[in-house]
Amino acid sequence: MLYRRIGDTNITTSEIGIGVWSLVTDWWGADTNKAEDILRKAYELGINFYDTADTYGEGKGEEIIAKVLETKRDNIVILTKIGYDFYHKEGGKIRQRFDIPYLEFALKRSLERLRTDYIDILMIHNPKINVIKNPEILSFLRSLKKDGIIRMYGAALGPTLGWEEEGIEAINMGYESLEYIYNIIEQRPGNKFLKYEKIGHVIRVPHASDVLIEDKWPLISDPKLHRSLKDSKWLNEGIKKSLKLKEFANSKGMKLSELALKFILSNKNVSTVVPNITSINELEEYVKVENLPSLTEDDLKYIEDYYKKYYEDLNEDSIKETLRYK
Repeated sequence: MLYRRIGDTNITTSEIGIGVWSLVTDWWGADTNKAEDILRKAYELGINFYDTADTYGEGKGEEIIAKVLETKRDNIVILTKIGYDFYHKEGGKIRQRFDIPYLEFALKRSLERLRTDYIDILMIHNPKINVIKNPEILSFLRSLKKDGIIRMYGAALGPTLGWEEEGIEAINMGYESLEYIYNIIEQRPGNKFLKYEKIGHVIRVPHASDVLIEDKWPLISDPKLHRSLKDSKWLNEGIKKSLKLKEFANSKGMKLSELALKFILSNKNVSTVVPNITSINELEEYVKVENLPSLTEDDLKYIEDYYKKYYEDLNEDSIKETLRYK
């Protein structure tokens, strides 16, 4: 396993990380009974980066990391997120809360579930622009770092693609890391964030809601899965427009799903990429990507031109999806 330093810190992360949401929720079709085995195998394979949030499985994501990896605490990097108050539902619904007393409460509970006295990277979860601009929240996060409770702080952008204004504002405010969607199809606004070298860049949804995984074609709509956020027309159009890129990947001796990861890792500012892993077979396949040759400048130019010809409109459609959450 290869490792990278995250942002302007001494924290080193495996290039491939594990997103615990795909192990404890239905959104990525997970068999939660296999989650512990996958986490153990990931550690054996050299993966040290584990990305979760308090709201994943309403605490289960954090609990399973502690259960499997508690004795490995100093050898792993944990990113967790707070900001969704699932403790006090209103009419069965979860609302976002970023007031300091709630953030203090949520952090305390996360530490308890993780069975640790520190968190490597703490992010506020899907904040709107007014939250990012709030100096009290940033001051709170900085005080946690000063006190040794966290090693790094940041903002996770979502739930959809987009949030360019929020990401740039977070960087300008002084947030040390971002987590966001970025892939061959959905390159904007991530390509703008990636121009900033001194912050951490955690990349999620690298396969564009499974469009770039040919083994999962055709994509069947399922309201329980994360790709239900996407219009089925977008998914089908994405597959249709990826056929020639699949041929290009095959000519390079790799699958389209592998090319998707190599593309992201070709950017030196990426700290780690977190594919959606729901089985040991997927885990082993994605880890093997590191053994494949790096993409050449000609390869990257081909992908750039391909994006402009086939994917720009799909990227724009994805960004527009964000409007319903604004």
